Amino acid sequence: MGRLILVVLLAVSSVASAQIYRWVDEHGEVHFSDKKPDTGKAEDVSADLKTINVDSSASETEKLSQIFKGETPEEKNYHLDKQKKQQSRMQQACIKAKRNLKTLRGRFYMTGEDGKEIVVSEDEQQRMIESLEEQIRKHCR
Repeated sequence: MGRLILVVLLAVSSVASAQIYRWVDEHGEVHFSDKKPDTGKAEDVSADLKTINVDSSASETEKLSQIFKGETPEEKNYHLDKQKKQQSRMQQACIKAKRNLKTLRGRFYMTGEDGKEIVVSEDEQQRMIESLEEQIRKHCR
């Protein structure tokens, strides 16, 4: 944990040129801070740390700019198109589920591939209705 704090403080110190203090508390833990502690003795280690782990080369700057760059207009359009297609699919699923539910709640019969009537029990009809209601909750907003 102390090393992580040190790395963060190193990054901050190179940018802000703040002073960094190191001290050991009553429990023997080492601390680093840009503020001197109220109690106890702290050592100013700023001079020792300013040049450690600092890379301002063009390649590092380019890497950072690639990581933190915003979306290009093409990427933004791609994401918008993808979102519109998803919304369209959901809307179509919603319409289909509502139409099927309306049919299922009325008098209906089903025919198999052989053209013969399929008998649907009231329990099966209720399960189908519940399934369609779930689809409507999922796709219709």
